[in-house]
Parts: sequence; structure tokens; C-alpha cells
Amino acid sequence: MKFRSKIIFAYALIAFLVSLAMGVVVGQNSIRYEKNIQKNNLLITTRSYVNQMDENLGRMDAIMQYILSNQEILESITLLAKDSQEELPVMYVREAESAIRVGLSTSYIMKNSYRTVFVNDNSFLASSVIYTPDADVEIPNNRLNTEFRLEDISYLEDAAAVGGKSVIVTEHQDPWGDGNHEKVYSLVKALRGEGMGYLEVESRMDTLDSLKSSDEDIEFLILVNGDELLYTNSGSGEELLSEKSSLINEQLVEETVLEDSGDIYTKVSSDQFALSVLAFKRGSLMGTEYKRIFLSAFLAAMVVFCVSLLFIIFLSNVLVRPVKRLQKVVESTNMENLQENWNLKESVGPDEFQELTNSFQYMAVRLNTALRNEKRAAMLQLQAQFDTLQTQVNPHFIFNVLNIISSHAVMDNDEVICEMCGALGNMLRYSTNTKERYASVEKEIEYLNSYFYLLKARYENRLEVSVDIDSRIREQIIPKMTLQQLVENCIQHGFHDTDVPMYISVTGTVLEDRWMIRVQDNGSGIKDEKLKELKKKLAEVRKEILEQSMSVDMEIGGMGLANTYARCLLIYFEDLIFEIENVSDGPGFLVTVGQRTPKK
Repeated sequence: MKFRSKIIFAYALIAFLVSLAMGVVVGQNSIRYEKNIQKNNLLITTRSYVNQMDENLGRMDAIMQYILSNQEILESITLLAKDSQEELPVMYVREAESAIRVGLSTSYIMKNSYRTVFVNDNSFLASSVIYTPDADVEIPNNRLNTEFRLEDISYLEDAAAVGGKSVIVTEHQDPWGDGNHEKVYSLVKALRGEGMGYLEVESRMDTLDSLKSSDEDIEFLILVNGDELLYTNSGSGEELLSEKSSLINEQLVEETVLEDSGDIYTKVSSDQFALSVLAFKRGSLMGTEYKRIFLSAFLAAMVVFCVSLLFIIFLSNVLVRPVKRLQKVVESTNMENLQENWNLKESVGPDEFQELTNSFQYMAVRLNTALRNEKRAAMLQLQAQFDTLQTQVNPHFIFNVLNIISSHAVMDNDEVICEMCGALGNMLRYSTNTKERYASVEKEIEYLNSYFYLLKARYENRLEVSVDIDSRIREQIIPKMTLQQLVENCIQHGFHDTDVPMYISVTGTVLEDRWMIRVQDNGSGIKDEKLKELKKKLAEVRKEILEQSMSVDMEIGGMGLANTYARCLLIYFEDLIFEIENVSDGPGFLVTVGQRTPKK
């Protein structure tokens, strides 16, 4: 054998032994490193679960804070509590109940909870509107269970026992929906003060299935209030917790990783809520990974024996380049192109992985800011909606009345002008009072009588009016100037092309499950085509308010029935009765407005 061949053979043997030893060392270190990564990943993932649950519960707690920071809702809740101790006027109670219902149905609350509920010791129940699937669409549903008993809902006692603190309630069926058996978990708070009641914010249990993890092999349990199980992604999680409860409780330190029989465990608790997450990964799953790592280390040593340093440097550059490119894609991702960049490959090294994590965090901050601004805008939009509609009342009738008074004063020069001015003053004080959005039927009738007086002054014997309202509905709450708008619609449109004697009747009746007020005239009615167009407009208004949570804008002078319908819909929601039709047995037009009431 030539010397050159011997040298090559000797160095080849040394290189082989060194490479083999290096493979063993690298394999052992790689396994140890992989085990540390698995432990760190388990701990990071567990913290992520806690953060995600903190975010979920934080949104629910923010809803409570939002409700309790709303001065109008808080005053209404206090008024209802006072009503349980002393008899208050029905009008005040109804107005308080209406304010709570409207306040609970803001877009912000509906988007961030399955249902938000207020209930007090008088069994008054108010709930946010929920959306239930029907075929391919979602429809609003606010039907509530009227047969509940507070003493049957055990977790309300737990909330009352902690003195104003929020209590997490584990999986249970929603007790408030009528016929609804949705499984939910909730955050409950007993409001401080005698008879103040309870606030509950519910979320569906199936939303917990979407908790995100970087490792699908990690099994976890979410515990609340100490040892109550809220959720687990593993069918054997409860069994494992029972088998190794002493090991976990005695040796597992908070936010550390415990190893036993090849399995690894960790436990992380929330700083904000009575919640902790116990996560574990089985050793059988990691053993296969360790074998693969050792084999890869051996093969890598053999590759090192055969290739040059230059190729290693080149290969490193090739491996790093895709990760750098991925980092740029993540940093440029926003709400518009998020779905286009959704399927991203993971990093191949610890440094690049950390950069990828930082990029995702930066993107999450931007997305969170955008979503928060959108929620705030939606909340302000719904709060302003009623005020917008209330200020859209047609002012033309004021100018008509002024013309009547002026002409009467010039022609007759008598003292009737004093009574007319008094009636007009009452009307102006009532219609321009912006502190009250609603009024009782009794006040509406008083206002309507003043309007009838001025109309009689103009039309004299040509106009006859009749008002017959059942005393049982005179305390019902309706939007201000509702009846005046309906009567004005009769005057402006019902007798436009006729000179027959004008007759207008206003009747209010109470049935078993509803109360109604009907305004009818004996005018020329409305053409079928125009009636269909008007009904279509009312349907569009309903869709914009209930389904799309949009604001309804109308031009001055073109509102009429649509404005009245929109304002009533914001109070009664699905219980609203609003019908328009021509009189079937004679000339004239009929408008019916009212509310469905639960059977006693």
C-alpha cells in the first residue's frame, strides 16, 4: 500500500471515529435540547391557554364594567331595587326596564357574548339579543324563559356569597332562553345593595374548542374556582388528574415542568381570575421524536465526514433564507391580506423562531387595536341611533299651526287666540323636551288633545274626533309624539283630494296577550301600489335595525310612518305590533301600534 493511501486511510479512520463520537455527543445533546424545548413549549403553550382564557373572561368582565359604568342603566337597576321595597309609579318602572333592555342589546355586548343577562329578586329578566341559525341565515331571538325561579339557579347563591366579586360558572345549560338548551359557561356578579340583582355574561362552550396551540399533542385541563373542571381537550385528562393528583398537588410548583415516567406536566394560574390550566404531554409521543433525533445526529455526522465547510456555510444560508422571507410576509400582514398569508411554514432554528414570534406579536397588537376601535364605533353608533331618530320628527305641523293662529287673530280678533296659544305652548314644551325619549300613553293623549284643539280651530265643524283609550294601557310607555304623527298622517294624506267631513278615531284596547292603539280616518285611503311600497320600506327599516344593527337615516318631511315604526322597534323589538292597511268595509286608512305581552 502506498504511503499516500496509508495517510488517506489513517485520516479516514480517525475522521470516522471522531465523526461517530461527535454523532453520539450531538445526539445526546440534541435529545436533551429537544426535551428542554418540549418542556419550554409545554410551559409556553400553557401560558398561552391562560392568556386566551384571560382574554375571553376579560371580554366578559369588560361587558359587566361597561354596563355598570352606564349611568342610565345603573340608575334603572337601582330604581327597580327600590321598587321591590316600596311601590313606585308604573311609568317609572317601565321606563327603567326599557332602558335596561335597550342597554343590554348594544352591538358591543352582542358581539362579545352569547347572552348577557340582568335579573333581580323581583324576577325581572332582561337579556341581550342572541342570534340563532335558521337554514342559511341567522335571525335575532330574544324569547326568554318566564317560568324560572331564582332559587333553582344554584350558582346565583355562590355569586351572592362572595360579596360583589365575579364568579366563574362551569359548563351548564343556558337557563334563560325559552326552549334553548345551549351549553355555556359564564361570569356572574351579584350587584352590591339590597335587591340590586345579578349580572351574568355567557359564552358558548363550543368556543373553547377554538383555543389555539402550537402543539396538537399537548393535552390540557382548565380548572376554575380551585378544582372545578371547566374544559378539557382530552378524554383521559380527568382520569390522569385523578391518578396522579397527589404527585401534581405535592410536587408540581407553579409555572415549572414536572417529569414523571417520561411524561411531563406543568400548571399555570391566572393573575386576573380564579383559573388555572394543567397541561401534560405523554412520553410515548416524545420517545419516537428522540429516536428520530439520534438517528438524524448520526447521519449528520456522516455527512460532516463527507462534505466541506463551504457546503455547510452554503446550506446554512439556504436554510435561513426562507425564514427571513417568511418574517417579512408576517410583518406586512394586515386585516386585508391576512387570509392570503394564513398557511405559513414554521421556522427551523431557535433565533429565527424567536423573530417569527416577535413578528406575530406585533401583528396581534395591530389587529387588536383595529378590532377595539371597531367595537367602540359600533357601540357609539347604537347609542346615537335612538337620539337620531327622535330628532327627525317632522316640524312642518308647527308652521301649519302658526298659520292657523295668525289667520284667526287677523280675521276675528277675539280671545280664542289665548286658548290657542296655550295649546300651542303645551305642544311645544312637550315636543321640544329632549330629556325624555319616552312618554306614557296618558301624556300622549294630553298632547294629542291640544293638537286636536288646534285642528278644530282650523277645520271647525268639518272635523270630528273620537278618543277612547282603555284605562289599563294609559300607563304603557311609547316613544314621544307617536300618536300625533299618526293623526298628522291622516290629516296630510287621508283628506288630500276630498272635501268630505273628516272623522278621526283613536281607540286603545287590551287583549289577552297584547295591547293596541288604532288610529283610523274616513279619508280616501292609500293606493295598493303605494301601500306595498310603504310596507317594503318598513321591512327594510326592520332589517337594518335588528339584523344589521345599522342606523336609520331619514330626510325631514319624508319620515312619517317609517320614523314612528323605527322608534317603536327600538323599544319593543320582536314584541312590536305595527300594522297599516286600508279600511276593508269602507273608506279610510287604519294604523295599529302596540306590544305583545306574555300570558299570565
